[in-house]
Amino acid sequence: MNAEYSEISVGDVLPEFRRTTDLANWNRYAAVNDEFVPIHMDGDAARAAGQKDVFGMGNLRISYMHNTLRSWLGSRGDIVDFEVEFRGLNFKGDQLSATAVVSGKELRDGHQLVHLTLGVKNQDGKNTAPGKATVQLFDGSPRVMPSPEPRATTGQGKLGRYLEQRCLDRVGETTASQHSLAVGANDIRRWAIACYYPEPPPPNFYDEEPAAQCPWGGLVAPREFNPFAWMTNYRLGDPWLRGMRNEPGYRVLNGGQRNRYFAPLRPGDVVSETSRLADVYEKEGRMGTMLFFVNERRWTNQHGDLLRVGNQTTLYY
Repeated sequence: MNAEYSEISVGDVLPEFRRTTDLANWNRYAAVNDEFVPIHMDGDAARAAGQKDVFGMGNLRISYMHNTLRSWLGSRGDIVDFEVEFRGLNFKGDQLSATAVVSGKELRDGHQLVHLTLGVKNQDGKNTAPGKATVQLFDGSPRVMPSPEPRATTGQGKLGRYLEQRCLDRVGETTASQHSLAVGANDIRRWAIACYYPEPPPPNFYDEEPAAQCPWGGLVAPREFNPFAWMTNYRLGDPWLRGMRNEPGYRVLNGGQRNRYFAPLRPGDVVSETSRLADVYEKEGRMGTMLFFVNERRWTNQHGDLLRVGNQTTLYY
């Protein structure tokens, strides 16, 4: 156990990452994540979806939360587990603060782990994105966490207004692999610029010299980086999704996600992705009947190294 790890205590509050969010932030993020979605750009589209105006991407708030963790960690370690639920939207001019508080510590098979409670609060103090994370403090050379077992499938959802038997029958089904283009150093640089705008990102995301001093010994992508953005042949919808023209078809929200991180993603990597339907169910909410799909996505690189296991909850209403 190193001295830095022993000095961390439950209740420690991390410095917040703060941004006033607006179209300038959203446009930059949309440009790197292929997320020019009408509800984030067009007021009429947002109002047609039942909102008061355009609103920011949940994925950008995820980056803000990662920024809080990265700033505190520095070169001492890395993020290994991240989870968030979206409980509110962020609108133009909102002042967002990404917060983190140490909630626990754990020594697991030689890994020095710190657990944290996360959130993104607006100017009214509302936590729009409660979450949690686990980071690893390295004691010497960086170590990758062990590969997890696939998420257990349930398929116990009940037939309802939108949930059909053909959806339940596909729970556990896995798609064929999709492959990204080779990730470039400039892709990593542009992603970091968008996530830290209007301030510059840490130089280890674009300058080889400081990157070489970091634990992974070279340039690596931010953990939440998306290598599949702007691919013309990327499958946008998984095969178990229904036709999306009938309610709850065209209204869609990111309900939350959990990502577990393993080997780092480096320039030149080609990422392979498989997607598995882990669960599907219906719930009643303030917007009426909502249909929830939970997908598990696994990413590996060209060497077969596991990069990420992500569980994404998408809701249609």
